Amino acid sequence: MVKKNILFTYGHARAPQSWGMFGEILKRLLDNPEYEVYLLDCNGNFPGYCWYGTCSKIGYCSKCLKPCHKIAQMTGLKKENILKIKKLNIPQIPKFSSLDEALHYDYKGYNIGLSPVSSIMTITRDYDYSLKKWGKHLAKIFKIECIILENIFKYNKEFHFDEIHCFTGRTPITYPLVSFAETNKIPYVTYEVGANINKLGIYNNTVVHDFDNLKKDIKTLWNEAGDDRNQLAEEWFHNRRVGKFQAIESFTKDQVKNLLPENFDFNKQNIVFFNSSIDEIYAFDCWKHPFAKTENELLENLFEHYKDDSDKHFYLRIHPNLTISKKNNTTQIREIRKFKDKFKNLTIIEPDEKIDTYALMDSCDKVVTTYSTTGFEATYWGKVSIFAGKAPYEDLDCAYQAKSYDELYALIDNPNLKPKPKENTYPYAYYNETFGEDYKYYKAKSPHEGNFMGLELIDKRKLRKQNAKK
Repeated sequence: MVKKNILFTYGHARAPQSWGMFGEILKRLLDNPEYEVYLLDCNGNFPGYCWYGTCSKIGYCSKCLKPCHKIAQMTGLKKENILKIKKLNIPQIPKFSSLDEALHYDYKGYNIGLSPVSSIMTITRDYDYSLKKWGKHLAKIFKIECIILENIFKYNKEFHFDEIHCFTGRTPITYPLVSFAETNKIPYVTYEVGANINKLGIYNNTVVHDFDNLKKDIKTLWNEAGDDRNQLAEEWFHNRRVGKFQAIESFTKDQVKNLLPENFDFNKQNIVFFNSSIDEIYAFDCWKHPFAKTENELLENLFEHYKDDSDKHFYLRIHPNLTISKKNNTTQIREIRKFKDKFKNLTIIEPDEKIDTYALMDSCDKVVTTYSTTGFEATYWGKVSIFAGKAPYEDLDCAYQAKSYDELYALIDNPNLKPKPKENTYPYAYYNETFGEDYKYYKAKSPHEGNFMGLELIDKRKLRKQNAKK
């Protein structure tokens, strides 16, 4: 039997969940008798830059490579099938005049701009970071991507890969594999964390950020669900409201229950806008806002339109995930700061304030969002929800959709809107509760400890911090 040659890389593994995912994917591939699996090993060449950081401390790589090599040995991967990335001389990376120019940079016919540009956005939490300040780091990641591509060129000549598998597909080490696969029309699979720590998200010939694929998966999963789908959907809403850990840490669990802003006036028409982290999706064309350049531009136009309306009061709840952005004084935060004194009928709630998101949702007359999941959560909790952007639930008729400023203003001004049926929210909630496949070989006890084929995987430092909070 002629086997298919499979190229696999993880790209980074410095935590139990990461190690477990690495082992799970590799063991699954090796279980397939039709596969000859090759592991692309970074060989410790890119300390810190392999993920979303710029660290180059001594010992950084060993914390990743040692457990990964041990796990690879446990799975039965042949030593000769570990392909080491070699450092190579790469032509000088040009100095970019804009992030858009960098985003569309082409190397030998391969577009490799997405990962470097979006990686620095993740590092800085800034969707419009300074090229003067971060240009050297950006060039470093571009160089890494070129080196990895050159290594793939070399190894592909020798092994002729039939499929490519990698984690997430956006990191500096994994994105070149996706670009190579797409350009050469080679089937590929990317992996991500699933609905919870014991599920593995699997994406065929796409990445987790693919907006249209996400909408398709929501509908498919719902249509194939069992009789318990409504119950599981409702469990997701209730677990989220009480701050239970799901795929990631809850952003609301430390908020003070029922706490509202001091100036909250129930005699006003109160409208809350739950914003999003612009940096998380700004580099992806499929997530571009339909009628505004950015969410902040939409906010400014919205508040400007109603600045003289004394009957309405707006609350802008800055997403708790933007606490780091606040500390870094990023573009998104600086732009929001300008609203503070400009609009008298606006209250800005800082990302680290203890105001209860759900009490605010319950108390306001209408909820407005662009990307946030609170848009469809509001409908479940019986509120009028309006979204003016792009959302995975946009085809489910679970919120009023504004496709222009005029439509947005008309929906806000309409006193007769009733909440959409809460049942319309169930497909997306069910997806969030269940998507992904159950692990076969890795068992997570918490985000910081688990077991892979009998091997205990523990991040003692983070486990101590987790236990200290209890």
